[in-house]
Amino acid sequence: VIVVLFDPRRPSLVPVEAIEHLTGEIQYTEEMPVAVPWSLASARPVDTGGPDDPAPVLLSSDPEHPAVTARLAAGARLISAPDTPRGERLVDAVAMMDKLRTAGPWESEQTHDSLRRFLLEETYELLDAVRSGNAEALREELGDVLLQVLFHARIAEEARQFPFDIDDVAATLMRKLGNRVPGVLAGQSISLEEQLAQWEERKAAEKPRNSVMDDVHTGQPALALAQKVIARAHAAGLPADLIPAEITSISVSTDVDAESVLRTRVLEFVDMVRAVERSIAATRRGDTVPEEFDVAPLGEVTEAEWREHWPSEVAAELEPEAADEDFEDEDVDADSEHDESEDESEDDESEDDDGSEDAQTDGETGKESKKSGKGTKRSRDRG
Repeated sequence: VIVVLFDPRRPSLVPVEAIEHLTGEIQYTEEMPVAVPWSLASARPVDTGGPDDPAPVLLSSDPEHPAVTARLAAGARLISAPDTPRGERLVDAVAMMDKLRTAGPWESEQTHDSLRRFLLEETYELLDAVRSGNAEALREELGDVLLQVLFHARIAEEARQFPFDIDDVAATLMRKLGNRVPGVLAGQSISLEEQLAQWEERKAAEKPRNSVMDDVHTGQPALALAQKVIARAHAAGLPADLIPAEITSISVSTDVDAESVLRTRVLEFVDMVRAVERSIAATRRGDTVPEEFDVAPLGEVTEAEWREHWPSEVAAELEPEAADEDFEDEDVDADSEHDESEDESEDDESEDDDGSEDAQTDGETGKESKKSGKGTKRSRDRG
């Protein structure tokens, strides 16, 4: 007597060892699909025939069925389907999501955009579960995040342009991992440093960047965004003193939306980095290549280049002060000249007083002195 146990998720897959035993008299339990009696002419349900008339072969997908347990207890030989490979339940989850999308009133109306808040909420709940260390909560929240992945992939199947499904998502992931860490997947011995370097090198080759700030997603929380931007800046060799303190430290108060303020400052810094990179590229390019034809990546930027092209706010603050000092010096010079002119005026008035009698005595001497070049001091000064 033989008992053949099928995989309940794939009951049409027959274990190889059982094939030679399916030509004679067969019984099957009621949960087996209808394809069994259709495919096997000699098959009959297990409830037909008395206990003294069992068929030599029993087919079932329920290991707890009374007929199965009874025959195994009596010494029947067991042939079972191979163990279910890991990830088998993912196939069931995909099928369930497909049914929900097709028949569910709420699920059928959702879009990528309408699910955004749920994806964000589930991500935060997953982070809470990770922090709590509760394995049961972690398993549940991972399932909720998986639901979002399956949901978005199922919606993408219906796209008019560039549709894809969950298999395409998995294939894309496998291609990425296969290209990023080929040595590890090939079973080679590789150090942590080598793996990280290989990952970054191959990632850069896959996605050439025009800016160190490319692919920084601005939708993330402001603090995470600031951390990512600062890390990119450091990796690009940007001197630390050029990174504004207003994004490396934050202050929180009830009167200010710290999230919005920090996000605004970080995005302004990102724009500044991009502008400086364009300036560096223009300097390197010179006048020989038009900007629209310059497709070469910027590449490594030296500290000297960063500093040379970085807008100097310190210098801008110092220039008005220097201008004020120059203006004050001009005021001092003007005052000095004004004082000197007043002194000269007083001296002239004194001389006019002293020479009044001479002018009266000589009569027309002033005219004569002008002709001869021997006039009064006032005449000489004016000449």
